[in-house]
Amino acid sequence: ELGLVQAVGEQTRTQRLARFLIYARLAHQGSRLSAARWSEDHAVKEILQVGSFDEDDLYAALEDMEQRQASIEAALAPKPAAASARAIYLYDVTSVYFEGMANELADFGYNRDGKKGKKQLVAGLLTDGTGEPISIQLYRGNTGDPPTFLDAVQKLKVRFGAEEVALVGDRGMIKRLGKAALGEAKFRYVTALTDPQIRALLARKRLPLELFEDQPAEVELDGKRYVLRCNPQTQARERARRADQWARVQAKMRARNLAVVQQPRCDPASSLKQAQALLAKYRLKGWVQVQLAGREVVWTEDAAAREQQAQLDGCYVIESDLPKAVANTEQVHDRYVDLTQVERNFRTLKTGLLELRPIFLRKEQRTRGHALVALLALKLARELDRRLAPLGLTVEDGLERLQ
Repeated sequence: ELGLVQAVGEQTRTQRLARFLIYARLAHQGSRLSAARWSEDHAVKEILQVGSFDEDDLYAALEDMEQRQASIEAALAPKPAAASARAIYLYDVTSVYFEGMANELADFGYNRDGKKGKKQLVAGLLTDGTGEPISIQLYRGNTGDPPTFLDAVQKLKVRFGAEEVALVGDRGMIKRLGKAALGEAKFRYVTALTDPQIRALLARKRLPLELFEDQPAEVELDGKRYVLRCNPQTQARERARRADQWARVQAKMRARNLAVVQQPRCDPASSLKQAQALLAKYRLKGWVQVQLAGREVVWTEDAAAREQQAQLDGCYVIESDLPKAVANTEQVHDRYVDLTQVERNFRTLKTGLLELRPIFLRKEQRTRGHALVALLALKLARELDRRLAPLGLTVEDGLERLQ
């Protein structure tokens, strides 16, 4: 009913093995070798009519999937006739790290998982406005966000035949180069400003600080729409976190001062370096200054600077060129918030139900095929979730019962 069978195909044995990979990604995860062994406990050979197979057959199926990725994704994507002026697409990227070093796409780059010293790849996920997966693309681990975004624009324009649509991307995603590409494709965009961009507009009196309230407010500047909002819950959380961090830094400085008093061989200069490093780590240097008074580290707080840093806690600004006839202020705001759908998909893909990582592969072609298999398994998982939810079951519950 989803169209997966038609898109992947069932004429050849390799195509049927590709379907097995999708089902195994949902119900088993693991490597191709473990999937082949797992199939022995189930009626895979009989139902899919694939006969005996091993991991090499599954590697061949991955390579076949990679070669046909464009046609498979196009077969499952919204049809051009449905791409109207009000169609919305969401796009985001993530990184997937490797425990090994030999994958052909692996490289060192900005690691969103906080795994220092590990190679990674970059994955870009394109969905429709409801978060339904459309396309996944892998890049070398040192690829920045903007080039991946340009690929997403190209896919919508050429492969999927979309016209006059809006693309929603996170901060830093839709930069100047991305906006130019969107203009050429006659696409609209919804994105957010970075903190320095917001502060620059505030300093130039282009945005009024008093408009940052719980309900979204809009300002028009130079033909662009800016939607301003302050989330009270986020604001309280950020201020509590800052206060907690400052309390912990003070405790560490007091403990170090006590150690210097009790141990004459302790170097006070090291105490100062440690204090400065702590302030930099927790981003407190803007309003806290430290210095040595004899052998003791002392600090001073700048209340005005602290208040200036805190004035944007919980605040964000969404930028868009969508016409008001297409989306009002609330709708522009809600479309940006919809990016959480993509983040939820990434969690399911990476570490949740489908376990895109760890990646037990080395060749680039097979790795791309593995990502496509995970994307199609994600579409299946989302549909299972819609059907199991009325029964009070999660997808994991359903799979456990099917075991």
